[in-house]
Amino acid sequence: MENLRKYGEKPFSIAVLHGGPGVSGEMAPVAKKLSSLSGILEPFQTEITIDGQVEELKEVLTKHGTLPVTLIGFSWGAWLSFIFAAKYPSLIKKIILVASGAFTEEYTSVPMETLLRRLDKEEKEEAKSLMNILSDANEKKSE
Repeated sequence: MENLRKYGEKPFSIAVLHGGPGVSGEMAPVAKKLSSLSGILEPFQTEITIDGQVEELKEVLTKHGTLPVTLIGFSWGAWLSFIFAAKYPSLIKKIILVASGAFTEEYTSVPMETLLRRLDKEEKEEAKSLMNILSDANEKKSE
């Protein structure tokens, strides 16, 4: 079975990319709504590496899409759209990024501060403990 859903009729000039992991299909409502305007591809990422997902997306788009395509990416799908467009600009008409994470380090602390404000005392302690574990692992990795 192919890792792809299609909505509407040819030309398939738009692809919607879901967030991840584990949220395959979350872009289906968007795909259904847009399918009255154009054929929509909803590929599912099955590869476990970023490079693997980029190449998997390239294969789906070149096999099923009408190039160049518009990518609409949500969350991780926004990042994947950005990475894919940088690597294969000739395959992309435009990208639309929805709820992507920060692309520069200066903005990464804002979401964490917001998240921590929403947690109760016990959850904050657990989150901080997990962040310390990850930080320690990263330090050991770079040694």
